[in-house]
Amino acid sequence: MRRTGEWQGYWEGRESTQWTESIRNLRRKIPMFTQEKFRKEEEVNKYKDLIVREPLEEVPEDVGYVEARTRKQIPIAAVSNNYRGHLFRGRKQGYKLVNHHELLDEVLSTFKLHSIELDAIRADRAGIESLDATLLLSIYGARMHIEFLVPHYKKDSYTLKVVCRNSVDGKLALVVNLFLHRVGDAKDIPFDGFHHVHTQELENKAVPNFLRNALDRFLFTPWEAEDIDKKDAVEFIENSNLNPTQQRDLIIIIEKEKRGRVNLLRIREILTLLFDEGEKVFPDQYFVKFAKLMEQLNELVDETATQQPHIKFS
Repeated sequence: MRRTGEWQGYWEGRESTQWTESIRNLRRKIPMFTQEKFRKEEEVNKYKDLIVREPLEEVPEDVGYVEARTRKQIPIAAVSNNYRGHLFRGRKQGYKLVNHHELLDEVLSTFKLHSIELDAIRADRAGIESLDATLLLSIYGARMHIEFLVPHYKKDSYTLKVVCRNSVDGKLALVVNLFLHRVGDAKDIPFDGFHHVHTQELENKAVPNFLRNALDRFLFTPWEAEDIDKKDAVEFIENSNLNPTQQRDLIIIIEKEKRGRVNLLRIREILTLLFDEGEKVFPDQYFVKFAKLMEQLNELVDETATQQPHIKFS
């Protein structure tokens, strides 16, 4: 991890700053946003809302860009509202604002509740907010990327790594990815993921529900040793969002397997190697693709998997 405020540069085409310190301290640097009427004096556009960044309550000395130091509101983006609550292609339209704080707090709260149930953090007096994390914010704070390891969630040689991404300008999807991190490995292996565009159909508790299921899967299902039929694996690849070259390369590797079944962890490892764009700095599609792939892979496994008992730590 980089030291606090060490990196400044461009992320997704925006001037950005990165810090590494405790989640508790990083949270102070994240601004709040509100969704208001899109107006000019008395005239209102009934189809649009305006996303506004509120002044920071505390202005950290190392924010790194002058725009974050202002005490005034800053307009961020015009977004479609839910005028008449219409549907388009079966989906509820209208932008749903999800603050970075909301996403991060939902993730942290879910970990707290899940860990208490498992009695897994009884030795962690400071709480999950004391964990070190890396935070990346665009110049007005509209886009956020935060990632951290959760040391109390380990299985075999792997530690769970959490990556959360969000935007309030309608450009990046809300994404929560879980990765398998192992000391010495060049890349983290994708384990599970959730993504959603910012529309009204994004239900409350969608992120906590995903995360609880994912944590149970990590701890209590035999993903490290579980196999799926080779034919099902090929069908999964052909129907995935991988590009044709990636599909072809992955199918060739799988078909070379001597057995009629393919190890689930092996598939995840191969997927990691295929994503060359993962070497770039936080590319948006990299995380969205992994989230979609893991959703599809888990659905395939769930069709035949037997339910594992919920076992508490001794």
